[in-house]
Amino acid sequence: MKMRPPHWLPWLGPLVAAGAGALAGEYWLGGGFWMVLLAALVCGFAPILGYRVWKRLHHRR
Repeated sequence: MKMRPPHWLPWLGPLVAAGAGALAGEYWLGGGFWMVLLAALVCGFAPILGYRVWKRLHHRR
């Protein structure tokens, strides 16, 4: 049985970005603004990219 990627996975991006930015601001504030921005961007795009990879691999089979 092939498992399809959940359709709501890309919508987690903004929520994950906000959470990562908040955590980076709380715990890694020594890095300042750029560290928070980088953490939010990387973590915000991770669910979107993960969904696209999962979907591509699912359609390949």
